[in-house]
Amino acid sequence: MRNEAVIQLQIIHYLKMKGLACGKIKTKGSFTKGRFLKDPTQWTGLPDLLAFIPEMIFLEVKTPKGKLSSNQKDFQELCKKAGQPYYVVHSIEEVQEIIS
Repeated sequence: MRNEAVIQLQIIHYLKMKGLACGKIKTKGSFTKGRFLKDPTQWTGLPDLLAFIPEMIFLEVKTPKGKLSSNQKDFQELCKKAGQPYYVVHSIEEVQEIIS
C-alpha cells in the first residue's frame, strides 16, 4: 500500500506534467524533545494540495483506508459553503477524472 506522501508526489508530478500549477500546502510545526508542536497560528484541517486546472481546487490525499479528521471535515464544509471545489482523492486516476 502506498502512503499519502507518495501519492501526493505522484499527483503533483502528474499535474505539472500536464502543464498545471500544483503544490503542497505545508503545515508548520516543530519537533521538540521528541514531540511535534503545532504552530498555534496555523489553520488546522487545510488540504494537502492546491491546484489550478484552471480554476483553483483543493485536493486532500488519503490512502484507501484513510479518513478525514474533524478539522479536515470542517474545512471541507467551509469550501462547500463558499462554492470552492474540494476533493478527497486516493490516486492519480481519481485526479485524472477530476481534470477531464
